[in-house]
Amino acid sequence: MAPLVWLVTGTTSGIGRALIEHIVSRGDKVIASGRKIEERLGSLKSESLALLELDMTAGPAAMADKVKEAWSIFGHIDILLNNAGMSAMRTAEESDESYISKMFTVNLFGPMQLTQALLPYLRAARSGAAAAPARIGFTSSSTAWTPLPFMAHYAASKAALSAYVEALHKEVAPLGIDCVAFECGGFPTHLGQPRAEGETAFASESSGGIAAYAPGMAALGGMFMADPMAFMPGDLGKVAVGMVDVLKREGVAAGRPWAVRVLFGSDAFDSVRQKCDEMLRLTGEWKDVSYGTDRDGYAHVTRREYLEFVSILEGGK
Repeated sequence: MAPLVWLVTGTTSGIGRALIEHIVSRGDKVIASGRKIEERLGSLKSESLALLELDMTAGPAAMADKVKEAWSIFGHIDILLNNAGMSAMRTAEESDESYISKMFTVNLFGPMQLTQALLPYLRAARSGAAAAPARIGFTSSSTAWTPLPFMAHYAASKAALSAYVEALHKEVAPLGIDCVAFECGGFPTHLGQPRAEGETAFASESSGGIAAYAPGMAALGGMFMADPMAFMPGDLGKVAVGMVDVLKREGVAAGRPWAVRVLFGSDAFDSVRQKCDEMLRLTGEWKDVSYGTDRDGYAHVTRREYLEFVSILEGGK
């Protein structure tokens, strides 16, 4: 099989750096993208690894130009992995527009714009009956299910991202394009750190000036600081292998049906399982209230075709 061509964002450190190294080791080609990419990864360039300067806040027009440039590097792209992201802790009350806008742009709007720009290329390349499926992956977070206090905007951006991926897959799977959200638990990455030299880390500003929130912030921060690695069980090398396996349908993913949302990390699994159990209990306890808002005479039976469209297992088939 000919080498696949990947476009990966956020590759200068953390999961992204581990990803591009593993992709090349598997015999594929990768376009590694990020800010100041030549400065940070110039030594890695090879016949199999190209670099693309890309800022996730650049906007739709710039994204379209970058996709055109990326497509021309190896002549096509088979897999897009939207990995770039940012994180921080700050109270919702003290979060200004700049903070909120950057969080959602990097974690949600940027990946959406890049994906939107690439989709016409992927559709056209899959117009033939024998064309192999294209794949689009997104690095999301288990906090999409289980938001932490003082990380409301991060969790909200990732929840929106995972919802977008699930709906997008249902739209494009019939066209030969599969999508997946990788909902990661704790990994030793640079999330929460400055995105470039000279920037301030949002996390370092998180305490703010409202004393009423200080006890809660201290309790959460103290939990993490007491034993940081206890809350970062993930291994960067292993998550890179897992992501590549899923997107190539090899290794741990071989023989499994396509999954639109995949959890990485025991902490992700345990916290999401707890959330699902709690949601079943909560919805059950309030079922009479939910049903009570239906119009008089309605049979309280949701149409099967609607449930198929919203199913995480059947949607997109």
